[in-house]
Amino acid sequence: MTNKSYAGYCTSPDFKERLAQCRGIIVVCGSCEQHGHHLPLDTDNIIGMELALRIAEQTDMLVMPPVNYGQVWSAKGFPGTVCLSAQTLKQILREIITALEQQGARNIVLMSGHNGNYPFLKELARELLDDYGWQNIWHFPVISMAFSKELTSKAKAPVPTVAVHAGEMETAMLLYLRPELVDLSRASAEFPEPPADYPYRPMHWDQFVTSGSFGKGAAATAEFGREICEHAVQTCAELIRKLVKYGPEASD
Repeated sequence: MTNKSYAGYCTSPDFKERLAQCRGIIVVCGSCEQHGHHLPLDTDNIIGMELALRIAEQTDMLVMPPVNYGQVWSAKGFPGTVCLSAQTLKQILREIITALEQQGARNIVLMSGHNGNYPFLKELARELLDDYGWQNIWHFPVISMAFSKELTSKAKAPVPTVAVHAGEMETAMLLYLRPELVDLSRASAEFPEPPADYPYRPMHWDQFVTSGSFGKGAAATAEFGREICEHAVQTCAELIRKLVKYGPEASD
């Protein structure tokens, strides 16, 4: 992290100065969630923050300290997972956004290292527009950008359709970003077929997957992880530069 891109390293006067100068603020939310037997509970938080910081450096944004818990209903049956309700997650983010709006944030970009949070980020942005008329709240699906169809096709092992979770692609990202936290010797190879009624009623993952991971994590490489991360950063940064206004007029 650099002092320029991470608000948590700023003093109060430094933050005020950077807020007035930068394109806007990135607010990251992740999860405290099981990622099989070979990846840490912090996986989504690490990925979310690392991608956000790289995007911020390319777009002159400032990244706030993250919200490291999220909505992880599907995985709540596994040890270590802590699931916030959608209402709680949105309320936490609403209060953070309100504080930043009151301090004059030009733009506020919501990102998540956990794909399960994204629908609620979009929903919250809509609610804030309806409630306050705030048109400077953005949401970018950075994880969906990371797991693009083109990159998915390069995976060595089959990518399960149920979830891209703790398998080859997510493991590759951690091998690139924080290899010391990955233990490939403990990675499973699970390609579960969920029950036929899975798409049509609530069902926790522990009803049909043993380790909590989907796919073959041991097939991952740091080089593949680098490619995935760089693609996500480049794609999201290009969208921000193209769409998010930069200048005093952005807060009008």
